[in-house]
Amino acid sequence: MKFFALVIGLSLFSALTYANTRYWGSGVAVGKGLFRTYIEVDRDKKPVSLGVSLTGGALDGLPDTEHEYAYVLSLPEAYKLPPYEHVLLNWNPHGHEPQEIYGAPHFDFHFYMMSNEDRMKITCTGDDEAPCMKQPAPDYLPQYYAPTPAGVPMMGWHWFDTRSPEFHGQPFTSTFIYGFYNGQVNFVEPMITREFLLNHGSVDADVPMPNKVAKSGYYPSRYMVSYDCVQDIISVEIRHFSQLEM
Repeated sequence: MKFFALVIGLSLFSALTYANTRYWGSGVAVGKGLFRTYIEVDRDKKPVSLGVSLTGGALDGLPDTEHEYAYVLSLPEAYKLPPYEHVLLNWNPHGHEPQEIYGAPHFDFHFYMMSNEDRMKITCTGDDEAPCMKQPAPDYLPQYYAPTPAGVPMMGWHWFDTRSPEFHGQPFTSTFIYGFYNGQVNFVEPMITREFLLNHGSVDADVPMPNKVAKSGYYPSRYMVSYDCVQDIISVEIRHFSQLEM
């Protein structure tokens, strides 16, 4: 009995020793629930994932406005993960252009690499049109990505993965977008339909990375959507980071 107790004790100790730590940002009320950012690190304090958690009620009672509805989520104070500075969550109750592809109600999870104040200055018009639509150098572009026709105020220039199923005759459920401003990546974005999240759909997909970056930090090679049935929490996260230097 003592032997088995020792084995169990060592197993529990090992699990605790190797357990990851999750740092939480402040929550934002959305619908009838809560959206909250988090950063997960391993026992060596290396980043594992950066994500947003949704309590189940967050998908109900959402605003039904004509245009998108935006929420700004702060990142955890206890752990800094460059180059990320905040998350912009956009709820699109009627989708957006092109309607034939992205017309379904969906969320945009923008992980921004600039401050909220600088993001708000983006207009993509007048004097700001040139930096907004500045063509990135080839080495700064992820493979397979192509641009949208125009930039979006308070966001930047969206680039889409041409391999995504919605461009090949299948309905849109989830995809991964890169954003650019002044020729540099300024956000990465999982974009996911409300229906997919309601149905507890799961994703664990590769993300192409550029060869060069304008800001040093951690860049994801995968993004994940998962559901915890015990806690009734949906997680949308970027992960499998590579530390890149400018």
